Amino acid sequence: MNAPTDPTLRVLKVRLPDGAGGVCEHELLETQDMSVLTILKQLWGALPLPFRNASLCHSGACNTCGFVMNGQPGVLCSVFTRSIGPVIDIAPGEHARGWDALRDDTRKVHG
Repeated sequence: MNAPTDPTLRVLKVRLPDGAGGVCEHELLETQDMSVLTILKQLWGALPLPFRNASLCHSGACNTCGFVMNGQPGVLCSVFTRSIGPVIDIAPGEHARGWDALRDDTRKVHG
C-alpha cells in the first residue's frame, strides 16, 4: 500500500489468525475516529468466522465483540486506532473476558 499523502493518516497493519495456525496480514488506511471494529467491517470478506460474527450493538454494552488486541482483552467497538500503534494483532477472546474492568459507569446501566 502506498503511504498516505495526508500526514495525519497512517497505514495500519492488522494481523489475524488464519484458522490454520498461521497469521494473515492486512494493510488499510486509517480513517478519523476509526474503531478496531470498523477495521473488521472493512476486511469482512477476508475474515475467519470468529471475526465475522463480532458485534451487534456498537456501543460497548453487549460485549459481543470481546477480543484480545495486542495481548490485552477489549471490546472492538470501544477501542480506537488512534490509541494503539500501527500494528494491531487481534485474536478471538472469551465472551465477557475482562469486561468488568473495561466498563465505565455509563455502560453499567446496560448490564
